[in-house]
Amino acid sequence: MGTLLDKPVTEKEDTEEGVAHGLRYGVSSMQGWRVDMEDSHCYEGEFDGVAWRLPLLRLRHRILKPQQKYKDCVASPTDPSTLGSALQSCFLQIDVEMLLTPTMSSKKDRSGCTAVCVVVTPTHIICANAGDSRSCYKKSSGVVPLSDDHKPYNATEASRIETAGGYVSMKRVDESYCVQIKERSEEDEYIVIACDGIWGVCSNEECCGLVEEILGEGGGKAGLISEEMLDVCLERGSRDNMTCGVILFEGGGGVQARREKREEEAKALAKETEGEGTE
Repeated sequence: MGTLLDKPVTEKEDTEEGVAHGLRYGVSSMQGWRVDMEDSHCYEGEFDGVAWRLPLLRLRHRILKPQQKYKDCVASPTDPSTLGSALQSCFLQIDVEMLLTPTMSSKKDRSGCTAVCVVVTPTHIICANAGDSRSCYKKSSGVVPLSDDHKPYNATEASRIETAGGYVSMKRVDESYCVQIKERSEEDEYIVIACDGIWGVCSNEECCGLVEEILGEGGGKAGLISEEMLDVCLERGSRDNMTCGVILFEGGGGVQARREKREEEAKALAKETEGEGTE
């Protein structure tokens, strides 16, 4: 875990935002109390001319493109499971590259890594993760998890690791990957992608509640939303590096649609109440 500083480094690092295919996205990082900044992130708005929105945290996307399964899904982009399989292969290939580096191949090396990747296609949301970086998204009907944390103190997870030939060392998980695929709908509002420094002090519901609160106050810039999330989580006691990314879905089913629906319901109720009063 490393030692901590006397006071946190609160400057925002690499805050960026943009628009891709109607989706607004933003991301920001903060070193916090840690001696070093170990988080990294990457957003790609377009990949090989395919209309995929590809935000990543801690994943070198250069490894994805050579994967045969990725080439298959480029040739047939309508099958989300093919892309999910390509992402899983990408995680495995990263493991291979790490094992081939001199420092990582040493048995004395105790380094670890957590990663989460979310791909948004025109029809689906695909998430791949390893460790306890996490993603979730908000629909008008509620909060939907896009990944499950790989925590070794979970009995089911510990059993799965050992059955697969892995092991738990220093409360860390060795070799654990997960892919989830969700179909998009008009109810989709926004996605949150963040490292464990965020999730250590926020549940999925709390995190989405903060985004909702910021949006309600008129904060529509995804980059600023990400920065505010870092500040709030620091105040809540996060002692880790923090990275938070937010993707805001285009109109037609997001926050604005919810507000319009509430306004329509309020008008209908007022009209009904007024009618009852005149009888």
